[in-house]
Amino acid sequence: MATGNRFPLFLSRRFRMVLAFSFFIFLMGIALGYGAWRESPEEAQGLLGVFIATFQELAGRMEGTNRLVQAGLVFVHNLRVTVIMFFFGGILPFFPLMVLGGNGAAIGMMAGYFEYHRILTRETFFLSLLPHGIFELTAILFAATMGVIWGVRNWLGWLQVRVSQGFLANMKSFLPFVPWVIFLLILAAVIEILVSPVLLSGLTL
Repeated sequence: MATGNRFPLFLSRRFRMVLAFSFFIFLMGIALGYGAWRESPEEAQGLLGVFIATFQELAGRMEGTNRLVQAGLVFVHNLRVTVIMFFFGGILPFFPLMVLGGNGAAIGMMAGYFEYHRILTRETFFLSLLPHGIFELTAILFAATMGVIWGVRNWLGWLQVRVSQGFLANMKSFLPFVPWVIFLLILAAVIEILVSPVLLSGLTL
């Protein structure tokens, strides 16, 4: 893959393939989560409880703060998830895909939850996620892809299947993409706090 300071448009074929597969896993997670809610709302709500608790904790920390602080808290939360996903991917290449699938399933179940309780339609729910979700998902997909490729490279070296530069050396080739991931997460957090609530209120009128 590209190791210079080039824009992601010039990514290697391998990177693009893993990126596309990661996106597919995320979409499959959404479909399975939504299907699980339609099939058995009671069981799905129990699975969704973990994610709801996380959102409630974040909302509690944001309560009473200004929008700048709220955007910062959202950014830190998403950055933490992204960093954990990437670094664990260096050891367990399938881990980022599990995170993507799990988050996709949570989104699908939330769509089912809002639709089931007639709070929002499925279409309105996904439209409300679109403004910030485009940037947030792009950042997360990039981090997941980097984690998967990093982990595969490490394992190929550990199993002596292919010559490997080493654990940290394999990671260095992804450093040019780190500023882009951080920028996308910041942009997503700002839009989530400033734009998405306004759009959601307009859609529910």
